Amino acid sequence: MIKLNRGERPEALTDDVCEELTKLYLQNKNKDVWNSPKIKKPLKDALLEMSHFKCSYCECILNIEAKDVTIDHFLPKAFYADRVVEWENLFPACLRCNRKKNDSEKRLINPCKDEPRDFLALSRQNPFRFMGTDVDGTGRNTIGTIGLNDISRVMVARMEQWEEIHDKLGEIYEDLREDGYKEKYRRRLIKMMEKCTVGNAYSAVKASNMLVDHFYTGIKDMVVMNERWTDYIVELEEDMKKISMPFV
Repeated sequence: MIKLNRGERPEALTDDVCEELTKLYLQNKNKDVWNSPKIKKPLKDALLEMSHFKCSYCECILNIEAKDVTIDHFLPKAFYADRVVEWENLFPACLRCNRKKNDSEKRLINPCKDEPRDFLALSRQNPFRFMGTDVDGTGRNTIGTIGLNDISRVMVARMEQWEEIHDKLGEIYEDLREDGYKEKYRRRLIKMMEKCTVGNAYSAVKASNMLVDHFYTGIKDMVVMNERWTDYIVELEEDMKKISMPFV
């Protein structure tokens, strides 16, 4: 999970439209008013842009890994019907996370208001497994309610994506040791770093693992020694640091 920045409310979601759709929902709670033709496309477009086209909770890529792009009501519509189309209450989510979260009233991490790494860390024993770290239990609530450690659905996917990157880093490291510094190896490193930034699936887990990986640090030392640690690479590393999780 990464921190998201909520953009401006879509123009189609005017106060009058919100009032109209909220009234419709209060009259008939079987109506999915957030999918009304009046707002459906601009609303989903804005939400997907906000989340980098990923599920706001598990970070899978929507429309690829999870075909169903659903709209989650952070404050459950079962208890907060008056906020059913409130812009600040809506998040894009995969169907799995939306169903798991359901109508939970537990205190959960709000990706737009909270910094996830203040509540979550990765296990040193299993670097693909989230651990709750805050004393109030918000991290543990989020992990348990949404199933962020679901082995078959998310942990395996996080592991597979990171291990592919790790293997590539190993190849780059060995090539640098055998052949000496060459620009093509630096370019390959950049491609691996780019896979660990916000626009990619499971970016928090991948960025966290890359920053402490011995192949990565070894490659960095060689590139720095050859004075080719450019501004762009510095920016990529800073982007990874912003979304990385601590290890406990």
